[in-house]
Amino acid sequence: LNAGEVLEEVVVVGYGTQKSKEVTSAVTSVKAEDFNGGNVNDPTQLIQGKIAGLQISKVGGDPNGTSTIRLRGLSTVGAGTSPLIVIDGVIYYNPNQGANALNYVDPNDIESVDVLKDGSAAAIYGSRASSGVIIITTKKGARGTTKVEYNGYASAESIAKQVETTSAAEFARLRPGSNRGAETDWVDEVTRTGISHVHNLSLGGGVGGTTYRASLNYRDIEGIGVVSGFDQLNGRLNLTQKALDDRLTFTTNISATRRDANFGFNESFRYATLYNPTAPVRFADNSTNPLAAKYGGYYQEENFDYFNPVALIEQATNIGKINNLLVSGRVDYQLIQGLTVSAF
Repeated sequence: LNAGEVLEEVVVVGYGTQKSKEVTSAVTSVKAEDFNGGNVNDPTQLIQGKIAGLQISKVGGDPNGTSTIRLRGLSTVGAGTSPLIVIDGVIYYNPNQGANALNYVDPNDIESVDVLKDGSAAAIYGSRASSGVIIITTKKGARGTTKVEYNGYASAESIAKQVETTSAAEFARLRPGSNRGAETDWVDEVTRTGISHVHNLSLGGGVGGTTYRASLNYRDIEGIGVVSGFDQLNGRLNLTQKALDDRLTFTTNISATRRDANFGFNESFRYATLYNPTAPVRFADNSTNPLAAKYGGYYQEENFDYFNPVALIEQATNIGKINNLLVSGRVDYQLIQGLTVSAF
């Protein structure tokens, strides 16, 4: 090469090579320093609004709800419409869960997110990637340094604006025959200020040919709905071992997640906007009304589709437990300079 000549950058992909300018519009990478900050419990929130063409939406404030991700529109009717999720090289695909795969990696452990948007780039992974691909790369350790990190935060969540309902006084004036003599704000009875706290502890480093990073993440998340929320404990170990003058590389990634979720009852919000504001939450202790014993002391009128929202929350259980273990391994061997064989 002459001193003034510069080669155009070439990108090697799974199906050949392309010039960088031809693929940069279809491949977008977001690094950790560019992630969204704040109260983040869903990894998709890290890149929300960061990538053109990537639509991330979550309806409502349910802490157990998942985000809807649309990358290339609706490419199929009968199968999943969420992008393919790849975590540290492991393909995770479940058309019934879609973005739920991201629940198995804690946001604090993510180093970068790469998004493949067009058909040619997604073709690396086959027809499963017809709705695009999201590649998650988690943090790794580095040789020669030992780093211990802790970060945590607490947050409070409350209702910014609620549906207007009739006060007890207005209801008694408009429907005096239905006045039960109490003043109850039913929306207030079924909601709260959700207090959440998150803790992350990690240890990373490297000695000789070994690099490692281990992390432990705990999340105690409360929703604004009474009893809704989840406790999650997540552990991750990324280990890399090099041998034979760094020509042979063993990589192991282990992730374990346990989540205890309380889903609450979203129907309680609907009944809270409909229920008589002059009705008490419970019958008086000395009540002789036969319904008091029948409904466990909670005030109840036997009308169609008309239930005490507080009784619905406190007398029923809607919980779930998730235990997930993800283990992946990879071996790379450099045959000659520029040629490496890999096995998963």
